[in-house]
Amino acid sequence: MSLLRSLVSICIAAPLLLLASEVPTPEHVKMMKDVNDTNGKLRKGVDVEANAKHLADLAKEVDAYWSKKSEVAGKSSTAFVTGANDLVKAAAANDAAAIQTASRMIGGSCRTCHDAHREKISETEYKIK
Repeated sequence: MSLLRSLVSICIAAPLLLLASEVPTPEHVKMMKDVNDTNGKLRKGVDVEANAKHLADLAKEVDAYWSKKSEVAGKSSTAFVTGANDLVKAAAANDAAAIQTASRMIGGSCRTCHDAHREKISETEYKIK
């Protein structure tokens, strides 16, 4: 009887474990890589105004996806949108201090969400947790 209970428990828990972490879609991976690449260009000072605008567009996509996942993801993606919009304004004004402040807000929002929802499964792959 104990073996039967164990098997039933495993059968019930297995699908829940599969739901706990999901493989990101190719579109999601592409979006996140675009965010990373664009952020890298911004850190190097490459075409800051255009890349800030592109990052703000990406932030809206990220928010549309992540705001539905969890409270942490929702707050993080909202902060990302705010930071990206602030970055666009700062870049247009060529305000180095405001660019740095907005960049910190963006980086913090990314880190918060990654800490809560990114699980490394290999050197090159991640799952959403």
